[in-house]
Amino acid sequence: MKFASKRKPDPIINVINMVDVFLTLLIFFMMTTTFTSNYGIKIHLPKSGVKSFTSSKKPVTIYITKSGKIFYKNKELTQKGLSLQLKNIKAAEGNPTIVIKADKQSTASSIVSVMGLSIEHGLYKIAIATKK
Repeated sequence: MKFASKRKPDPIINVINMVDVFLTLLIFFMMTTTFTSNYGIKIHLPKSGVKSFTSSKKPVTIYITKSGKIFYKNKELTQKGLSLQLKNIKAAEGNPTIVIKADKQSTASSIVSVMGLSIEHGLYKIAIATKK
């Protein structure tokens, strides 16, 4: 009597599921590494030896260029416009930290005016960003 030999099927590696996982990971890493906070404004921060601070809330960043122009969320603002923005920030977010990123060649008067407007609207947590 002759028995039929049962041949096991060749193992198949399903590549489609593996490609789906790799593409998902690729998209995840591409999306998380492209977020920046500079918005294309050219700022050269002054150097400092102090370590950075940590805040529990997301800080509000205001940029000052070397010519004294003030930017918030990639929009150029006047003193009056910044005052209105700070008023809205105080109403919406409570008391977040105001981070001033001023160019190292900007004047002290522009930095002090932004600080004064912040204090005027009750935003007392102010930090000036530097490079280490």
